[in-house]
Amino acid sequence: MNFPNKKIIFAQASMLKRAAAFFIDLLIVNIIVLFPFDSVFENVIPNDSFSETFEFLSSNSDSASIKAVIISASIVTILYFVIFEKKLRQTPGKMLFKLYVSGQGKDLKYWQLFVRSMFLMPLFPFVLLWLIDPIVMLFTKENQRLSEILSRTKVVESYNV
Repeated sequence: MNFPNKKIIFAQASMLKRAAAFFIDLLIVNIIVLFPFDSVFENVIPNDSFSETFEFLSSNSDSASIKAVIISASIVTILYFVIFEKKLRQTPGKMLFKLYVSGQGKDLKYWQLFVRSMFLMPLFPFVLLWLIDPIVMLFTKENQRLSEILSRTKVVESYNV
């Protein structure tokens, strides 16, 4: 029996699948990167609310080591996304949903992948992207985040036909 060859096509990725993939990736990063530092954060940083934590970190001069841990964790998180997307064009979360990062050229450049992930840095002005990226995504034809537009990349979904 001779079956016809399957073809793979790529189309605009669903926002729901993208959100689920991102959630899974953050869960993985949380387990691998942040979980080992749980005891450090638990004993030093107030756990009541985001605003209290932010106030503590911005006003407490003794929190330099905590800030160093947060920045280090952010760098490792960015590297997680950059390395997976450079090597495989997808992260483990994207793999589950058959999502890929696509660029204008044949190969994705490191600068493109960094720009895509700069919203993960907990520093001003990058934290503004936490609000701006999803809003821009709702109003673009291909559901691209602002950081994707700037990096000339997008997330696509693969279909077997």
